[in-house]
Amino acid sequence: MSKGVAVTEAEDRVAELESVWYEIIEAVTAGRTNGLVCPECNHPDGLSVEETGGKVILRCPGCNRVVEVQVNTA
Repeated sequence: MSKGVAVTEAEDRVAELESVWYEIIEAVTAGRTNGLVCPECNHPDGLSVEETGGKVILRCPGCNRVVEVQVNTA
């Protein structure tokens, strides 16, 4: 596999994750962090939310995915 193909596949994976997480990211940037459920595994415990330094860190206890969302603090 050439380097260009690996980069393209990595970019495709990032785009796919952004698509799956779009609604969650939109909710977080709008200030809604309660009752969020992982869009990948739908774990019943929902996502843990940590707000720190202008970003929100979401963690899923089911699939262990971690997503960081930049938020405006103004």
